[in-house]
Amino acid sequence: MRQTSSVNYPTVADRLTRERLGSYFQVTDGSVADAIDLYDWNIRAGAALHEDLGRLEVLFRNAMDDALVRHGLAQGWQNPWYRQEHLFGRQSSQTRAVISDARQRATKRGQPEVHGKVIAELGFGFWRFLCSPRYLTSLWVSALGSAFAQHPLPNDPYRIRTDVEDRIQRLHFLRNRIAHHEPIHRRDLARDHHQLLEVVGWICSDSRSWVAARSRTPAVLASRP
Repeated sequence: MRQTSSVNYPTVADRLTRERLGSYFQVTDGSVADAIDLYDWNIRAGAALHEDLGRLEVLFRNAMDDALVRHGLAQGWQNPWYRQEHLFGRQSSQTRAVISDARQRATKRGQPEVHGKVIAELGFGFWRFLCSPRYLTSLWVSALGSAFAQHPLPNDPYRIRTDVEDRIQRLHFLRNRIAHHEPIHRRDLARDHHQLLEVVGWICSDSRSWVAARSRTPAVLASRP
């Protein structure tokens, strides 16, 4: 239902640009008012999903970090896992550069290096990249598979890595679309939301219940004009 009848929709459309509204016009039969209503809904859907994605990102990185910390303790490493260059291989100079930048940001203005601060400086893209096949042997078989103990096949790090990568790639792409204010109304957002909860559930069933209970996404998706 339209929120405000006094809006001058043609002027707003010109300000947003007709080009930017192109995908909205295509699914609203060219109606300016309906296109802007859908544009508004797209913003609401993005905001609701962004909240869920924020919860996922913190839970996801903490689970992976915890698995790598436990692995390091078992191996007797004296330095944090992110300083174990052998884990990343000679072909992963970009990964090492991202870690170096994170360490620098975490220690700016002479602050001591704190493990948690470094982890927080490593963006979602870094953790998504650790899901790639190149890290199957060095990270997933030895450590990261255990981060998703609630996966239906908890003893199969090969399948876990594949399933996690599939979903995280999709969710990372969605996150970037939302961050750049791009259209997401043509996506299967209910599937996105389901897969987000699925990954969280593989980490921790209680965390899944929390994210699901707090999520505004189902209600927003149901309100699509």
